[in-house]
Amino acid sequence: MRVQIRATGAATAHVPVTILGQNLEMAGDTAAGLSTDRLSNGGFLGPADPQTGLAPGWMPAMSHNAGGVRFELTAGMSMSGGWSQLIHNYGRSSQVGMLQTGRWVCAGERLEVTLWARAQHRPATLRVGLRPLDLPAPAYAQQEIRVDATYWRPYTAVLPVAKDDDQAVFTCTLDGPGMVWIDQVHLRPEGAGTVRQDLVDAWRDLGMPALRFPGGCISTNYHWRCGTGPQELRATQPDPVFKWDTSYEFGTDEYLALCHDLGITPQISINVGSGTPEEAAAWLAYCREWYLGRELVPPVIYVGIGNEHWGTWELGNMTGAMYAEALRAYVPGIRAAYPETRIIALGPETGETLLPQERLPWRAPVLAQAADLVDLLAVQHYVSAWNEERSLELPQALAGVRRLSDEVAALVEDCRRAGGRIRAAVTEWNLWRRAAHHDGRGFWEPQDVTHALFVAAVLNDFCRLAPGLELANHYHLLNPMGLYISRGPCVQAAPSVDVFRLYRRALPGRRVPLSIATPDLDVGDAPPLAAIDAVCLDGDEGRWLLASNRHPTQEAQLTWDGLGAAQELVSLVGAPDGSGWRPWAGNVSADEAALPPLSVAAVRLADVP
Repeated sequence: MRVQIRATGAATAHVPVTILGQNLEMAGDTAAGLSTDRLSNGGFLGPADPQTGLAPGWMPAMSHNAGGVRFELTAGMSMSGGWSQLIHNYGRSSQVGMLQTGRWVCAGERLEVTLWARAQHRPATLRVGLRPLDLPAPAYAQQEIRVDATYWRPYTAVLPVAKDDDQAVFTCTLDGPGMVWIDQVHLRPEGAGTVRQDLVDAWRDLGMPALRFPGGCISTNYHWRCGTGPQELRATQPDPVFKWDTSYEFGTDEYLALCHDLGITPQISINVGSGTPEEAAAWLAYCREWYLGRELVPPVIYVGIGNEHWGTWELGNMTGAMYAEALRAYVPGIRAAYPETRIIALGPETGETLLPQERLPWRAPVLAQAADLVDLLAVQHYVSAWNEERSLELPQALAGVRRLSDEVAALVEDCRRAGGRIRAAVTEWNLWRRAAHHDGRGFWEPQDVTHALFVAAVLNDFCRLAPGLELANHYHLLNPMGLYISRGPCVQAAPSVDVFRLYRRALPGRRVPLSIATPDLDVGDAPPLAAIDAVCLDGDEGRWLLASNRHPTQEAQLTWDGLGAAQELVSLVGAPDGSGWRPWAGNVSADEAALPPLSVAAVRLADVP
């Protein structure tokens, strides 16, 4: 099929790079995916197994426990006031203790064990080690730790690893009679920080401009002070929202450091569900002091007031009028503590009530009663495209993009009618096909080329909605519905990552208005969808034409007029099974390029006088 693209005017509308933002919600196994720690539940969060007396994730290190051994998960004993794990050997056994299976290790690594422990009555010797899952096989490494104090103090040992093994066993045993409480135990690469460096490197390459933290629903019960100070004193807290547990090991300090290191604009979600205006203001004061204490100029920070409080599922569900009052309670203190904030308020058109089918106005009362407090109004939108017939999922997803764009366009127009000072935002968006909170796979959304083409379609529409649209955050960055999966030795990137990278080369930029003569996709009785979609942007690296061929079988021959001659072509081409990208050596001439089926391409163009 042949497609003609023409410039219909000069580049004018500014498209901000912040439409490429991401979410980092501290829910599910996000914290575990961030961490360099190879152990799970190293802080011994309870309750204990009623038979073994050990914290979840831990097992006895002996084949049976006939007598002389006691494990107890002691509440209130830890440094943070939580649980600590007792190992009590009062019999004749030479080594008793606990272990974890399924730990991954790599040949050549030196893994450092750090544990906080205290002995009772007399010093005791712990033995920590790594071994294969097969019991008769020799251990990879073992080290002794002499626990010689009755107060909490840290102890360390280094375990060299000679083999790759994703099912290694970590053991922690007590030699001979004695009583030892362990507050926490960690197994990390020697000299490593708490955040995986390979993950940080991947995110640096992604070039994300904004990162929302601590997320969406989890933020409605997130108490920021729990994620500050020494990490050994940070307790994991129960989460009444997802019925999971909230880890604070990656907290405000680590988040701000990550943003500063990678040049990311911070975006904080304020707890309105179980927090207070004073807690929120103190958080922003802490952030300001974080920068000033490092002799840094405090940057602009986006601050979102709550999350999805228009929905009955949300902690702190309320009416639009109540939310306007919440803005008046929260915003003045936040601005006083951190003047450089841009306040994001919730801006759906209507909100739910406890009565079925009843919805009440939300956006109108917020604009009428609190517009002077707000810089951005936000919506959140997920597109569902599950279908038994996989070939129909892409058309369904693209039809969903139209609904998403219509919702955002209506928000942009309402902001314009309110005076034009307020900009629109989308604080969560994604394609949701298979992930479930109960799936046992960590809320896993298998990302494929359909997701990537969906992302390209959304970003094209977001470019067309600028400058009225200032900010958009894709959900989610890591693990749950994640662009990146970190559950083992390798960090895996979804195909959509490459699409974000393509658009990052062109943004920020000015949009060149286009007309596109393209055939439609055959979608049956549904409204027609363009087979080819494209935007043109003048960015810092030059002019870019970003085009998608959504047709499942036909190649598209693109020609363009008034845009400039092609200098470079970068193409992402879907594999036959749709799981990811396949290699493809594309050809491009001065004003023409071929796009294979299911592909996204970026053509760098020469400047037009």
